[in-house]
Amino acid sequence: MSRSESRQCVSDIAAWFARNDCATVAGDAAALEPLGKSLGGEVEGTLCALVEECGNGVWFEGKKGIEVAKIVDLVVDGKFGEGVVPFACDEEEEEFLVIDGKGRIREWEEEEGDGEVLAESFDDFLEQYRNDLLAGKFEYVEDCGCMEKAGGGGSHK
Repeated sequence: MSRSESRQCVSDIAAWFARNDCATVAGDAAALEPLGKSLGGEVEGTLCALVEECGNGVWFEGKKGIEVAKIVDLVVDGKFGEGVVPFACDEEEEEFLVIDGKGRIREWEEEEGDGEVLAESFDDFLEQYRNDLLAGKFEYVEDCGCMEKAGGGGSHK
């Protein structure tokens, strides 16, 4: 996926949440500098776009996007390991979605650590999620996230 295609994908996701009256956070490009410093380099391109567009204030099924300041805290804490970036978690902060050191999207659980690989890249993950959202496979449920509609068949797993 090209950079412009990934930005369009992020815009489509943010727009879906806006159309569905979901609370989203305003974009926060200034937050990228401390995140880059905590990672010791650059922030993954599509995550940058997501932060710039909506501050990562969207749901990824039942996991809420983590605010950038919290991502920085989690990266500095080091519990996920070198080069791993958590970007969404459940309400109890026991189950996370992370970008691993190879750029793949994985589940990560407090008790188990690394879990299933959901996508080979953040672009692939977001593209599939965007396609599922726009195909009507999910509905937003306040405080729960995006729930698969009955018969929707829209899961990353």
